[in-house]
Amino acid sequence: MSTQIKKNLFIFALILTLIFSSMTLFTLAVVDYNVTIQAFAEQNGITGASCNYENSAVSVCASDYKLFGIIPIGQSESKEKSQKYVTLGGYPLGIDIKTQGLYITSKVNVVTKEGAVCPVEECDIKAGDILYAINGVNIDDVSDINSLIDAKETVEISVKRSDGIKNYTISPATDVLSGQKKLGLLLQDGIEGIGTMTYTDGINFFALGHTIKDMNGDNVKAQSGNIFNADIVGYEKGQKGKAGELNGSFSTMSEPIGSITANNEYGLYGKLAKQAGGEKILIGNKSEVKPGSAYIYTTIDKNAPQKYEIQIIKVNRQNAPDEKSMVLRITDKRLLDTTGGIVQGMSGSPIVQDGKLIGAVTHVFVSDPTKGYGVFIEWMQP
Repeated sequence: MSTQIKKNLFIFALILTLIFSSMTLFTLAVVDYNVTIQAFAEQNGITGASCNYENSAVSVCASDYKLFGIIPIGQSESKEKSQKYVTLGGYPLGIDIKTQGLYITSKVNVVTKEGAVCPVEECDIKAGDILYAINGVNIDDVSDINSLIDAKETVEISVKRSDGIKNYTISPATDVLSGQKKLGLLLQDGIEGIGTMTYTDGINFFALGHTIKDMNGDNVKAQSGNIFNADIVGYEKGQKGKAGELNGSFSTMSEPIGSITANNEYGLYGKLAKQAGGEKILIGNKSEVKPGSAYIYTTIDKNAPQKYEIQIIKVNRQNAPDEKSMVLRITDKRLLDTTGGIVQGMSGSPIVQDGKLIGAVTHVFVSDPTKGYGVFIEWMQP
C-alpha cells in the first residue's frame, strides 16, 4: 500500500474519530445544560422523523433525530401539535344505571288477614339505604326476593349504607291479595334520570361532566346500565334560590344507544352501540382555555342542540383533575328568556371556545342561575 493511501486512510479515520467525539460531547452538553435535541437539530438543519397527529388521541409525540440521516443523536417530544377530532354532543340522554343491591325508598305496610303490618317497622332502616342481601345471598333484582323469602318464617336481611352493613332478622308478612310474602319495603333496582351527551369518539361516549349520586349524596357505583335517546318535553325556569330543571322522557324498552361502564367525579362513560352523527370538532387543551366569549351546545325542546353564547369569567389553572375548572355566565338572551340560564339536566352540555371543545357544564349557582361551573374536557376520562 502506498504512503499516500495510508495517509488518506489515517486522515479519514481521524475525521470519524472527531465526529464521534463531538457527538459524545454534544450528548453530555444536552444532559448538563438542558439544551434540547429539537433546538440543536433546528439550528443545524437536522430533521427528525415526522409525527402524524391527524385524528390522534396521543397528546405526546416523540421524534428521532439522526446526523446525516444515519447516526442517532437523540429524541425530543412535542405536545403542541396534538389533535383529536371527536363528535360534538349537546343532545339529551335517558340514563338507566343498575346498581349492586336495591335502593330502599320507604317502609310500607303489608295488608294481611290480621290487618296492615310492616315487618321492618322496628328496624332503623331509612330511605337511601340499600337492601344488599337476604340470608347471605346478594340481591341485584326485585325478582330475586320472592324465591328467597317464600315459605320462610324469618329471614335475615343485610342493609348497606355509608357507615357499613347492618343485619336485621324479620318475619315477612303474607299479602292477603297475592298470597306472597313481603318485607314491607318499597324498592328500586336502579337509578334513572336525564343528562346531556358531551361527545363521542366513535367507540366511546362521554357525558354529564360530574358524578351521579344516590339519595344519600354518595357516588353511585355503576355495575351496569344503558343510555337511551330522550326527548325534552318542557322545563322549569330557574330563579334565584331555586334551580330549574329540564323535563325529559325516555323508554328503557327502546333500543339502547350505549352501555354504561363507569361513573366517576367527572362524568358518565361507556361504549356506543352504534355510531353517533354530529359535528366533528377538535379537543382543546386546558392551557388554551381563557376568560372571554364561548358557547355551550344544549337542547331545551324537541329540536336539535342549539348554540348559546356564554362568557367564561374565571379559569382555574388546575394541575390535577377537579370538577370546578371554570366559572361561566350565560349571556344568550334566548336561553335567559326561556330557562333563565343553566338548569338541571344541562350537565354535560359541551363548552366550545375558538372552535375547540374545551369543557362541559357541570353545576348551576343556585343563587344565580345565569352562572355555573364547567370542567376541563381533559378531566373527563373514565
